[in-house]
Amino acid sequence: MKCTREKLHRGGLIINLGMCVYVGNQSIISLTINGLKQRLDKDNSLVIQKNKGFVIKVKCLFNDPASTEDITSFENETRWKIPSDLCNFLLIHNGGLIFESEYGGGLHLYSLDEMKSNYLPHMPEFFYPIGYYEGEYLFVDSRKCLNNELEYLFWDNSASPFDKWVNLESNFELWLDRFIVSQGSHFWEWRGYNNKKYYNL
Repeated sequence: MKCTREKLHRGGLIINLGMCVYVGNQSIISLTINGLKQRLDKDNSLVIQKNKGFVIKVKCLFNDPASTEDITSFENETRWKIPSDLCNFLLIHNGGLIFESEYGGGLHLYSLDEMKSNYLPHMPEFFYPIGYYEGEYLFVDSRKCLNNELEYLFWDNSASPFDKWVNLESNFELWLDRFIVSQGSHFWEWRGYNNKKYYNL
């Protein structure tokens, strides 16, 4: 695996040819994670506000980084393609836990080993899981990554057949940035969540 650092300059941003956006010398992934860490207290906790004014204290924990050799070995063994923005994350932290409360839950971003161990026989061979959130899975479509397509993420509630999985129309760095900004909400469902649905009319 080679996480390319070739770049193009556009309007003040530096665009990585491997689908990663840079601001100055930092990737969006790095800026997103560092911004989250700045809000954590000494116990790696922070208070977030969820829907309808619900306030809760949560923790964020991150693993040590993976190496480029680890990522190359993973790709060679599994034949799954890791997109460059996810690669950037793994080189910072090989998985982690975001917004875990005292009741559990939170987004569990898998390490390379966990991606392999959480792949189940009923899953399509070209999809691999990269995260788990309250009974639901976050998947990468490896075929789209091989074709350098930007929108390769899918969401599954673990009970849905493959044709019912949600196409998130996103790459990892954009999805993670929005997930953290929305404080762990299913932000991709908001566009269809009008007044009638909100108030159960």
